[in-house]
This record gives sequence, structure tokens and C-alpha cells, in this order.
Amino acid sequence: MDRRRWMRWAAAAAWMGVAVDGHAAQDTVLLRVQAGLGLRALPLWLAQRLGYLTQHGVHVRWGVELDDLDPPGATVQVLALQTLAQRALQGQPLRAWMALVRSPQLGLGAAAPSAQVDASYWRNARIGVPAGTELAAPLAAQVVAQRWGVLPSTRQWVVLRGPAQAQVALLEGQVQALCWGEPLLTQLELAGALHVQVDLRHPQQSQRWLGGPLVCTCLCCSMEDIGHPAVGRVAGAVQRALRWLSTASAIDLADHADVAGMAHERALFLQMMERLRGTYSVDGALDVATMQQSLRMLAALPGGVRYQGLDVARLVARVPGAAG
Repeated sequence: MDRRRWMRWAAAAAWMGVAVDGHAAQDTVLLRVQAGLGLRALPLWLAQRLGYLTQHGVHVRWGVELDDLDPPGATVQVLALQTLAQRALQGQPLRAWMALVRSPQLGLGAAAPSAQVDASYWRNARIGVPAGTELAAPLAAQVVAQRWGVLPSTRQWVVLRGPAQAQVALLEGQVQALCWGEPLLTQLELAGALHVQVDLRHPQQSQRWLGGPLVCTCLCCSMEDIGHPAVGRVAGAVQRALRWLSTASAIDLADHADVAGMAHERALFLQMMERLRGTYSVDGALDVATMQQSLRMLAALPGGVRYQGLDVARLVARVPGAAG
């Protein structure tokens, strides 16, 4: 889901009573979703849509990183691992306490059929990556180096502004490969225009090429909000949404295609979720060992050396009611 779709959904949620003024501070949570997370925030939307947040007695206000909302109560941030690490380096006292996504939800694909993709292909291919997704190029470089023994040069990377530009660039031969996410990845794959070579939509592939287990998206709070009573109830609601997502039938999933902005593309939504479902945590569990491995992965990527000095124990906290 792009930012515009997300803001429309958040506004509609507020109109329906999701964000309600006048509730006690102990029941109120501001959920700030990092811009550009897309479907990595799906469990939060499902927790709201399925009524779990309400059932757990939580009144939610939705926000994004740069808004000026400052309601009473706690603030929960939904952040990519790299963003959490960057803020820790800046001295922000954030603690992660629940894992949402355990794989980058990206795929590296080539325009050429798989039989024609070898080391020489990657020495010359121009590789499209999305603007605003800092990890796409380092992740692609890592897997190309590991699988084919080639480290792409800086001139091979082409930053593309969005799915439409990426599709045109691929079809017109401006790029010979893409490292991209959903829904474009599945669209191009089904159309036969892109042949996925390394699929980081599957935890097993992520563990093979990046090490594992990993946490790629998590729920975070400041230290002062960790013990807030509503935060524990958010944990319970999101865990229920994660369990639902891990077992829901195709019929049940199709009813929520609109949450991803795909109300008129349900067949594509189901194909996409078939590929993505395994990337979501089943229970949200997050511990120091998993965070350590995840930061080790970040530090091993090109340009990631700055993350080596982070104190992992200070990045993870325990919230009553959250798995760990």
C-alpha cells in the first residue's frame, strides 16, 4: 500500500470511530507507522479490522512519522529494523518488543529466463531498486555476491520512483533486473516478465542468503511507555491478528483485500499473500538473540559497519502480554 492509500484508510478508520477523543489515557495508544512500510504493517491493520484492538480495550489514533499528533497515552511505533538501528545510533531511547515481519519481503528478479542468468549477466545488468528503500540495493548486492560471486558496481544501480516507472524500465530494457516488493513483484512474475532468482519473501530463503532467524519490522516504544497498560493490550491484539493471518483461508483473506488497497484485485491479492504469508511472525516473539542475528545481518551488508557497535540488549524490552 502506498502512502496515499494508507492515509485514505487511516482517515476512514478515524471517521468510523477508530480514533476517538475523550478516552482515558490508560486506554489510548497512538500508532505511528513508518512511511513506506507497505504490507509489512498489515498485522496492525488486521488487528483493527478484525476488532481485536477494540476487544482488548484499546482506543487507537493512527499517525505517521512526521505528524504532530500528541494525544494522551502511549505511543507505539512500527519501524523497519534499519530505522530502529539508525535511531539507536542517534541516541533515541527506543525499545523493540514485538516482531511483525521476519523477512525483507523483497525479491531479486531478472528479465532473462533463469537458464540465462549467470555471473556474467550480473556483471553487466542494470538493476532497478525503489526510491526510499535503503536496504534494497545492499540486500541485492549481498545475494548476488553470495550466489554468483559478483559484487555489482555503483553504476549498475538504477533508482526508480515507483512501480509504474519500474515496470516501464523493465519492459523497455532500461534495466535488466529488479529488486522490488509487492504487489509489483507478483504482477511481473505472473506475467512472465520477471524471473525471480532470490526470493526474500520466504524466511527459508532469507536464512539461506542473509542468515537467520531475522526480525525485519517490529513494534517499538520509548522506555517510558513500555509499562503503559494499553501497550500490553496492543500486544495481545496484534498477536491474535498474527495468528489469524497464519491460518486464515483464502476466502477469509479475500475479504480484506481492500485493507491493502486491492479491493478490485482480489485474485492478485491472494497470489501475493500466498507468497508473503510466511514472512509474518506467528506470535510476535522477539528476543535478544534474534535481534543480535538481525543486526549482524545489517552490519554485514555494504555500508553496514556502523551498526556493529550497537548494544543489542538495550534495543529489546519485554512488554507484559507480548511473546518473547
